[in-house]
Amino acid sequence: MGYSFKGYMRSDGSAGTRNNIGIISSVICSSTVTNEIASKVDCAVPIVHSNGCAQLGDDFNVTKSMLSGVAENPNFHSNLLIGLGCETNQVTGLLAAIPKVKPIDGFSIQQMAGGTNTVAKGVAIASEWSKDITNQQRTELPISKLKVGIITADMDEQTLAITTPVVSALIDKLLENDSTVICSLTRTLEPSGNLLAAKTKDMRTAEMLKTLSEGLNRRRWEKDESYALSVFTDEEKSLAAHEAKLFESNNLVELLDINEKPSDRGLYLLKSSDNIVETISNFVSVGCNVALIISKEGILATSNVIPCISLAPCNVSQTHRDHVDFYITQGNEEKQTVTLLEKLLQVSSGELTALEEYELGEFAIPHIGTTF
Repeated sequence: MGYSFKGYMRSDGSAGTRNNIGIISSVICSSTVTNEIASKVDCAVPIVHSNGCAQLGDDFNVTKSMLSGVAENPNFHSNLLIGLGCETNQVTGLLAAIPKVKPIDGFSIQQMAGGTNTVAKGVAIASEWSKDITNQQRTELPISKLKVGIITADMDEQTLAITTPVVSALIDKLLENDSTVICSLTRTLEPSGNLLAAKTKDMRTAEMLKTLSEGLNRRRWEKDESYALSVFTDEEKSLAAHEAKLFESNNLVELLDINEKPSDRGLYLLKSSDNIVETISNFVSVGCNVALIISKEGILATSNVIPCISLAPCNVSQTHRDHVDFYITQGNEEKQTVTLLEKLLQVSSGELTALEEYELGEFAIPHIGTTF
């Protein structure tokens, strides 16, 4: 059976499940102006953050590459970059880094001689793009155009026991139909590095995963000898082994670094921080156009760029929460997988998620450690 959804085809071959305008702040200092422009234009989404000012080294590179990736996300029809003018992360540098495959413009507040002028020019430009959006229609597209991000949060073994069979079967179905699936490599999954290493033919990925399984070894100061490697407990290893069953029947293509885009279709792991908003924002920067969030009771956090479907286990004694899109029960896995796939296609075709109905949406950029 050929599955499809209704989305927006982009000139680079990608597809949007939403059709918005990104008003992107290059630096924290232009956040207020960025928000004001977005508030005055239909279909505009503000991308604001706490980075960009006087950043150096690795953290600056993460900020620049992440904002470039966000601008490329297929859920954006066009992008307007707003800077202050004196920041490290200059608008001119971002414009040079972002492929010109969609309408894009950018300038700084200092260049425009103040916030009032910047808002006026920004609203004028974005309003023209907004008119174009109103004339665009969704078209029937194959499911292979979906890039689905999957993240687990607030996990325990009972939650995984209920949700894993259905989500794993959904992953199988997506991969069978040439979709791309990108799963977050969270701290809870790291102890299963050896198990995951056996599922990839990429030697670099296998070695990295084996190293992760030896103990908590996230980035730290090289000369800090007091920072010892934290060995995983048996409980942590058991939980990770249960979570690894999400990928039980599939091979991993490779482990992606922060902001690293997949080279082809297939199943990927993506390095992730412990902050769920940073991880979802990372999904945006690597090209995901929809995501699934699996948690014990539903998470009130989501992206303002890609729709995020909230999944949770259904317990008899549990009160159903209206911010959860899909409850998974034990048994009838095949039927539930079909229903969940239908939900994914409906959301990708424009149906709002519960968190979109709440008008929730956030964006955050991770810090990876040293700044020089």
